[in-house]
Amino acid sequence: MSQVIILTDTVLNGEVGGVRYIGPYAIATSLRKNNITTTVIDHFTKIRDLKNYLSNFLTSETAVLAVSSTFLAPFSSIKTSKKNRTDGLRRYYSGELCFETGAELKAWTSQIKDLLQEKNPRAKLVLGGVKSQFAIWRKEFYSDFDYICIGAADISFPHFVKKVINNEAPETKNILDFKNIIDNSADLSNKNCPVNIWEKSDAIQVNEALPIEISRGCVFNCKFCHYDKKESNRKPAELLFDELVSNYEKFGTTVYAFCDDCFNDHPKKVEMYCELFKKLPFKIEWTAYARVDVAVKFPHTIDMMVDSGARGLYWGLESFHPIVARNAGKGTPTELVKNFLLEFKNKYRGQCLSEGSFIVGLPGEDKASNLETLDWILQNDPLDLATFGPLGLMPYVPTLDKVLFDYADYSKNPEKYGFNEVRFQPHYWSHDLMNSNEANELATHMSKTFRSYFNRGFLKNIWLYPHARSLGLNHLQTMEAFWSFDKKAFYENEITARFQQQVKKYHHTQLECFKKYGSA
Repeated sequence: MSQVIILTDTVLNGEVGGVRYIGPYAIATSLRKNNITTTVIDHFTKIRDLKNYLSNFLTSETAVLAVSSTFLAPFSSIKTSKKNRTDGLRRYYSGELCFETGAELKAWTSQIKDLLQEKNPRAKLVLGGVKSQFAIWRKEFYSDFDYICIGAADISFPHFVKKVINNEAPETKNILDFKNIIDNSADLSNKNCPVNIWEKSDAIQVNEALPIEISRGCVFNCKFCHYDKKESNRKPAELLFDELVSNYEKFGTTVYAFCDDCFNDHPKKVEMYCELFKKLPFKIEWTAYARVDVAVKFPHTIDMMVDSGARGLYWGLESFHPIVARNAGKGTPTELVKNFLLEFKNKYRGQCLSEGSFIVGLPGEDKASNLETLDWILQNDPLDLATFGPLGLMPYVPTLDKVLFDYADYSKNPEKYGFNEVRFQPHYWSHDLMNSNEANELATHMSKTFRSYFNRGFLKNIWLYPHARSLGLNHLQTMEAFWSFDKKAFYENEITARFQQQVKKYHHTQLECFKKYGSA
């Protein structure tokens, strides 16, 4: 029987790890429903001898080997500074696998492809994931991949695999002179949110926290966002209930990372799901993305979220400048936002982590305005965590709209927002008050200042909360890992050691499960 293998890894945070990515498992679920045997190899960058390990799974029946692009980002594709990347990619620390140059990436890819075709000369090597679109601009590094898969693929990918199995030519596109692009943009019109089914071959560990989708898509229209917008398909409550119960019965799972673009996009949605969580025969705890404007209008929904198990919320704040925020698609008055953050801190600090995300370089905002935001945060301590990132902007190419990107309005109408220049190679943008180089430097300064000022513990973002719980820490211990600076080194060593042991156990279990059960 033909087989698909998918290589992925956890959310990257040095040697600490994170919760599994849901994308590869959503695709695996779809493939398995189509009677295509599928194995997901997680933590693949942590394997010292990947070729030898992979040889245990590759057979003459292996039709497709798919690799997550997130972990294949070269550090220095061409001569450039760390602060001014030219390829649209950032360096990721990926355990044993780390490419300093595009040439190193290509050499590794060639080795993997040779190994694959030794087993089956007709097998195809495919690149997918959230950063696969950037490979199109760097053909010289990614040319060993037979296909590049763009966008959400859990609907269309089974059709592609069946074509490969039957030795038929899949439907592809030629984009920017890169042939064999699997375009999944048609999937966007059917924004389903399927139940994810974990199998024995996935080697889920007892009490492991898992990612889960509750809805897919976003109903908002932020002007800087390149993600698909204006649609959101909710998972039916009864299916979600059964999914949570199934995971608990199989693995003891009670902690989740919600993958929704926005959990609280509508008060009725919050009410429905929070009531559902409280009806479960066990308690769950979770982290999620959220919007302040909905919380301000419907404060009771926040109480419901925390009461139902919210332990970390990530707020897309972007800017405290009232005009800049409004023009960017964040319309709640700044004072209301600040008051909400302070009220949330006073009510829930120690119970639910609060992380704020800010964009540096939004049109209409200069360095002084950004530093005023930082000063207010330092003086008032409204957030447990804060992220300051430079504005990312892609030049508008009409033929790529809805294919590589659902382009941000900033990209479609740069002159409307005061942008003077937007380009990709090298990546650069400018408006009258700032350019991308200045935004990078300022964002780095703001991030370092925030971290050094508060000197909080080991946890760097809310997404490490469910991961810490996976490693056996209870809620109080996890919060102590965040708040207790005196014990920072202890928790760093403890969590790192536990994660390394978890990875070792995972690979042993996965190999044993594969030998015993085969691919699900």
